[in-house]
Amino acid sequence: MEDQLWDAIRDNDKEAFTLLYKAHYQLLFAEGFRTCGNKDLVKDCIHELFLEIWYNRHKLPPVQHVGAYLKTYLRRKIQREAGKLQHYAVADMETRITETERPYEELLILMQSKKEMADKVRAAMQQLSQRQIEIIRMKFFENKSYEEISALTTTTPRTIYNQVYDSLKILRKCLRVVLFF
Repeated sequence: MEDQLWDAIRDNDKEAFTLLYKAHYQLLFAEGFRTCGNKDLVKDCIHELFLEIWYNRHKLPPVQHVGAYLKTYLRRKIQREAGKLQHYAVADMETRITETERPYEELLILMQSKKEMADKVRAAMQQLSQRQIEIIRMKFFENKSYEEISALTTTTPRTIYNQVYDSLKILRKCLRVVLFF
């Protein structure tokens, strides 16, 4: 059946393409999530995989085991995309692709704990003034220097330094309570 769908896709059959997508999306998502643990990356890679299949349908080789072909294609695509992403921190490397795969349930628990931590960080950020949030955003998310921030906010670099210091002190205090007790 899958072989027929594959051949139909190679012959421009949009309905076969849709059927193949629907038949394999959940299985590919589970495989991809088990591989890297980043659901957004997995979803993007699955969609790109199917787009590439459709755009290159005339060049596709005949395939006997479509499911295995798609899984291999997805794993390689995730490896390439994860390699391109440079925003992964060293502390987050355990969620990157490794030779040993984690159980699906363990990855769900990891994802839930990351969400809880993000909620706690958001709550801690609410302890800051709007100006402190803006300065923290520029310093740590936009990687601006103290001088660049001072030019944008028309204050001295020393004032920006003090604002960052005070903001981090507040965040540490809020998060220390959350993390250690």
